[in-house]
Amino acid sequence: MITMINQINEDKVRLTKLQSKYDLKVSNLYHEMETKNFNASEGFKKYKELQVILRERRIVKNELSSIQALLSTLNVKAFESQIHKSLAKVKKYDESNEKYTDGWNIGIADIMV
Repeated sequence: MITMINQINEDKVRLTKLQSKYDLKVSNLYHEMETKNFNASEGFKKYKELQVILRERRIVKNELSSIQALLSTLNVKAFESQIHKSLAKVKKYDESNEKYTDGWNIGIADIMV
């Protein structure tokens, strides 16, 4: 479960960075269109270039929106926190119980074969 949550968070970070790259592409193209003069053919090519960038950005943005909805619905932050607390508690019990079995050459995996 933690692996899945980590993957979702990694996807969110990756998509956020990708959206920023598309924002920069749009900004650069707007700046170019603002400062240069184009004939009809060149203007149409710039329009098509902008259209492709905006459509690709929309796909990224939609996916990011889905991931954000998933994370907020699952309340992942609270879930992750609870998992980490539980793992810390289990580790504490394991360390506490180790004094009883220290030096034994047998473990639960050996018994539950």
